[in-house]
Amino acid sequence: MEIAKPVSPSKRLDRCDGALLAAFAIVAALGTWNGCLLVNDGAVLLSAGWLGNAWNLYLDQIASRAVSTLVAFGPAWLARRAFDLAPASYVTVAHALYFAVPLLLWAAMRTVEPQRLFSRLYLAMTLVLVYFPTELIVGTGLWMIWAAVAADPTRSTRQVVATTLGLGLAMALTHPSLAAMSLLYAVTGGALLAFGRPFPGRTVMAAAAMAALLVVAYAATSSLMPPANPTIARALAANRYDHVDPWWMLATLAMFPMLAALWLLLLAPGAEVARLRWRLPPWAMTAVAVLGLWFALNGASMLTWIYARHTGTYVLVLALALALAAPAGDWLARARRPLMLFAAIMAAGAISYGVDLVLFGRFLEQRGGSGVVDVDASPAPSWPPRREATFGPRIYFKWAAGGDYVRDVVVPDYDWYRVTLAFHSFFASDGRTVLFHRLTADGWIPFACAPIGRALDGAQGESRRMFLRFLGENYCVR
Repeated sequence: MEIAKPVSPSKRLDRCDGALLAAFAIVAALGTWNGCLLVNDGAVLLSAGWLGNAWNLYLDQIASRAVSTLVAFGPAWLARRAFDLAPASYVTVAHALYFAVPLLLWAAMRTVEPQRLFSRLYLAMTLVLVYFPTELIVGTGLWMIWAAVAADPTRSTRQVVATTLGLGLAMALTHPSLAAMSLLYAVTGGALLAFGRPFPGRTVMAAAAMAALLVVAYAATSSLMPPANPTIARALAANRYDHVDPWWMLATLAMFPMLAALWLLLLAPGAEVARLRWRLPPWAMTAVAVLGLWFALNGASMLTWIYARHTGTYVLVLALALALAAPAGDWLARARRPLMLFAAIMAAGAISYGVDLVLFGRFLEQRGGSGVVDVDASPAPSWPPRREATFGPRIYFKWAAGGDYVRDVVVPDYDWYRVTLAFHSFFASDGRTVLFHRLTADGWIPFACAPIGRALDGAQGESRRMFLRFLGENYCVR
């Protein structure tokens, strides 16, 4: 079914854009101030760029996702090489550059999209994903740019084919979930067309072709570029079904109801304008937003952002497909209020998370000093014991989930990635202190010893040499 040529989207920022950008500014400012990436995988990704040749030290271990890692962390690596930044300064600059990447993808999207729905949906989803450095931040940005070109009736078939091939090859080096996103997009679009909705028909064929291309490309990269580090391969294998297991995805929404509220706000406008016989009344939307705000303020933790990626990409696809099945302009009008509520929830969640990070940082400062300290063997005040992530009270009112909030909630949660304590303490102390846990052979050991040794041979500065020696003795695979 053909659709009418869309009106050229306005270059001006709507108040909805303003709300999303304001929320992003809060998320980015708090994340940069608190070094949010240092409590998860980002600690290793960032540190590789400061320690030396990031590709040889770490990024080549996950070469099949090179586009995502180089786009997100390559600028920080280049900045360190150009200015030889001190540890604390580097982390600040690296965070700022990391948060700039989705904004640049958003700006690129605005230049090619036929309607403003692509950039708004992407920016909204980025707010939820950006605190954990998932490859999907870059991957979904490229995917949405491709979807915007494919859905534009003014683009020729040749342009769509070229964009599918070009961006498809780039997406093949991001994350496997993009193949499932493309397949879901094709199936949803086909179903909407079958029920007489004005979905852009050419997009269905383009999405099916993209899904096929990505499946073949992922099969090739998995075979030709497997993880060089066996502990990374083991971790990827253990979590390989999280993005396709429906029971696990439902469990993540039960563990973090804030995510359920956010996804409802994204899907409701499209469901209404696409006439799916499902409508969220204004009072119900307000109730969802209130619940979302409550859980954002009282239940957000590091796992919120980690688990968001398992369902968020599919919600993004469904929201986009439903928006495209509506008459031009209808979705933009209906989505304004839900997206502004979405932005408010995310700002609240960022503040709640930011408080946790401040408290965790102060905890580390109190156990600081100088040199390398094994916190599990230190005679200093005992380190809170490792605990499995628990829910219940932490979902509904985390501030009262333990007698001592920092000891009983913050440290067990933010020390969950035991490997990252060393990186967080080192950069937070500007290279003076390394507080660390010893790692077990069956856990994630981030580096290979040979690249660490080569980096140490040419390292300049005592703090860099100290950290490389620590990594070579404790956190590398031989």
